[in-house]
Amino acid sequence: MSRTCDACAEGTLVTFADLGDIPVLCGVHWADAGAAAASPVGRMTLGYCPNCAYVRNLAFDPAVLVYDKTMDTNLHFSPAFQAFSAELVKHLAGRYQLAGKRVLDIGCGQGEFLRELCHHSGATGVGYDAMYAGVEGPDPSGAEFHSGYAPRGAELPSFDLFTSRHWFEHIADPYEFLADLRAQAGDREVHGYIEVPDAVYDLSTAGWEVIYPHVSYFDAYSLVRIAERAGWRVEDTGTLFGGMFRFIELSANAGDRPRLGDQPIPGPAEKERQLAAVSTFQERNAAEQKRWRSRIAELVEAGAKPVMWGAGSRGVQFLTFADADKRLAAVVDVNPRKWGRYLPVTAHRVDDPATLTSLQPTAVIITNPSYQKEIAAALVELGVEAELLIA
Repeated sequence: MSRTCDACAEGTLVTFADLGDIPVLCGVHWADAGAAAASPVGRMTLGYCPNCAYVRNLAFDPAVLVYDKTMDTNLHFSPAFQAFSAELVKHLAGRYQLAGKRVLDIGCGQGEFLRELCHHSGATGVGYDAMYAGVEGPDPSGAEFHSGYAPRGAELPSFDLFTSRHWFEHIADPYEFLADLRAQAGDREVHGYIEVPDAVYDLSTAGWEVIYPHVSYFDAYSLVRIAERAGWRVEDTGTLFGGMFRFIELSANAGDRPRLGDQPIPGPAEKERQLAAVSTFQERNAAEQKRWRSRIAELVEAGAKPVMWGAGSRGVQFLTFADADKRLAAVVDVNPRKWGRYLPVTAHRVDDPATLTSLQPTAVIITNPSYQKEIAAALVELGVEAELLIA
């Protein structure tokens, strides 16, 4: 499994954790429980670069993971995520003065972000995503959408700004992706915005977001290294959404102008936080799995009718490790497209949160603390008095 680091190309990745076989299709929800239970699994063997702290699943097999319209990883049903996305739109529109310019959104999801960015800024846009299930072609917002992967090389439309939110970590060859975008920029001044899960956050916590579709795990330092190696100038980087997301803003052909960001570019000292997280991750992940299996058993025994709120990728991973025997009384999610459908491998059924009014659990488990206030308020509206437990 020897592999040269994708970020810095100077180190050889060293194995540090093996999570075994985990669900491959975290974003697919089945109408039939049997089909869900039979959905594929893949090996998760993590390796890190001692030189830049980049992390990758060394056992990743792109052949088993196919992105298409059956996947639904949409977060825009959450008011908290909607507010976060709206603030990002304002930031990018103001910083890059996008009126009359073209935005290329690679991994556009169902298009909510690109539509809002075009509408707010006066830009036009082109969005690509194999999971996009909406109407293809021009949109009233000024964007146009394509269901499929973005083309590479000269077939890629020209752009003034490219955005890629929560797609970069899915790419089997992230360096080639960035290098190709830089080549297509040519000698024009262009900018880029990439947003990924923050690896330090994920590897310093239980690791519920360490999932099969995520090939790469970038901290501040490794993200800067791969961007600069691909020929981009780093304008700004930092964390968002309670520290869970990391962003990087890039430019090409910006000359000697001062950087747009006011934070220093992360240096070698930044990677030490990632290396510390790496060194204790396997032990921490195993301990959290054991702790939550015991905690669920205690809650069930006490008659708490525990439920989990949130059937996204974090929830799928949590259920795989902590509730494979399906002791939870229910799993609910605000996304109506998931209601009445079943999650991969464990085959937990997903229901409307409104069902909790009759169930009346006294313990609700969530895997994402950024949604704590939102979920607490929803429980009050449903008339449910329950302790919120953050896994």
